[in-house]
Amino acid sequence: MGSLTAPARRPWSRQPGQDGSAPAHLRLARNLTTAALVLVAVKPLLDIGEGRGGGLDLGALLTALGAVLMVAALGVFALGSRRLPPRPLLLMAAGIGLLLVLSAVSYLAVNARADLLAAFDVRRYSIYGPPQEPTAAIPAEAVRLLVGFAPLALIGLMLLRRDWFPVRRLALVAGVVVIGAIVHSVLAWLQVAEVIPYSFHFELAGWQKIGRASGGYFHPMSLGRLLMFSVFLIYVLGERMGVPAAVRYGLIGLFVATGVVSLHRFTILCLVLIVAAFELQRVRALVTARRRGDVNRRGVLLVGGGLAAVAALAGVLWGDAIWRRAEVVVTEVGSLDVRSDTFMHGRGAIWNDVVEILGRAPVDVWLFGFGYEPWDMHNDLLRLMVVWGLVGVIVTVAVLVTVYRVVRARSDRSHRVALMVLFGALVIFGLTQKPLAYPYFLWLFFFGQMVILALAPVEQDDAGEASPMTEPTAA
Repeated sequence: MGSLTAPARRPWSRQPGQDGSAPAHLRLARNLTTAALVLVAVKPLLDIGEGRGGGLDLGALLTALGAVLMVAALGVFALGSRRLPPRPLLLMAAGIGLLLVLSAVSYLAVNARADLLAAFDVRRYSIYGPPQEPTAAIPAEAVRLLVGFAPLALIGLMLLRRDWFPVRRLALVAGVVVIGAIVHSVLAWLQVAEVIPYSFHFELAGWQKIGRASGGYFHPMSLGRLLMFSVFLIYVLGERMGVPAAVRYGLIGLFVATGVVSLHRFTILCLVLIVAAFELQRVRALVTARRRGDVNRRGVLLVGGGLAAVAALAGVLWGDAIWRRAEVVVTEVGSLDVRSDTFMHGRGAIWNDVVEILGRAPVDVWLFGFGYEPWDMHNDLLRLMVVWGLVGVIVTVAVLVTVYRVVRARSDRSHRVALMVLFGALVIFGLTQKPLAYPYFLWLFFFGQMVILALAPVEQDDAGEASPMTEPTAA
């Protein structure tokens, strides 16, 4: 703090150059941030055709590039400004570093564990996934960890320079993501209409197969991930998306219906969770407004009528296909006995076989894991246990709890439900999938938290002044 006669000095790193421009390191860091956000926005559009042929995996290349940009942006800012990132971010980075150490330990122990790893060579069903070579899979798992959690660097940078992440900027990123979801949804409905072929099928009893809408992706799960976060972003940003309420509700209806025809149950469950959580808040607000006589009845009728019209049109055009898929979602669940191989269409076989292998594994495997995923675990908690052991489970949970506490402490009270919805979707989706292993899932997960932070009011420091993250910049 300065006095009336001696104003406080700002750190040298924030002083503009001689020509009034921002220091070079600030310009570079901000440009890297912009480039990273562009990749977050456009990736769904560049993913069209994912997994349908050989050659270069453009999606993997883009996520790796995006991760480098995110970490570089924070690194350039911190080094140039001579400021350490916030302490919570340093603790999370230390946790991720510990997981990388565990990966290195597992890599060195591959030969010693050869007999135990040989048990994973048996694949009784196709759901187990393709064979994995430990010496290649362990480094790949480590890279996936770094790429997936790279947006934590953007959150750390946002805590330091919030003015680089205004709501309008993040709303633009969200808008492009939603446009990508629209494109994939249109492709999914063209699959339902049999205009374009399915890339993925659901195997029914009696060896029958039914197509599963996946849009421009290979697997319906990838489509579901995009639909879930698009609905979430539409709800959280609301009118800041720049489109009328009727259009927003039309998009929500489109994305939910697309999730249904994808036949991906946990996508449907998460979509229902998101819609229910936000609509419950809306109903409470409407009840309060009605008591005051402030309800826009025309708007309510317009939105409701629009949704009914869209539902009626979909029923006329694709009623039989939709009904058939809804029936499959409800009836084709396999055994409900978790001890059965047919539980959740083969997941029971994987889970029971993994438990049997872990039952005869040494203590070091229980503590530190194998370093990679020999089978497709179809469960996030089990995957963490297999890859990094009990230590990895504890560290990963600690990282997630830390980021939750950081965002919650700095978010507006009205958006804390949205934060809980985000983490709830992560947990639910992880029951039969592996969201922590999907980099773009984590990108959108952390981007949702950045949006919540951007919507929070400006923070004040102990002296009543704006915190450094809100100071203006000339960059």
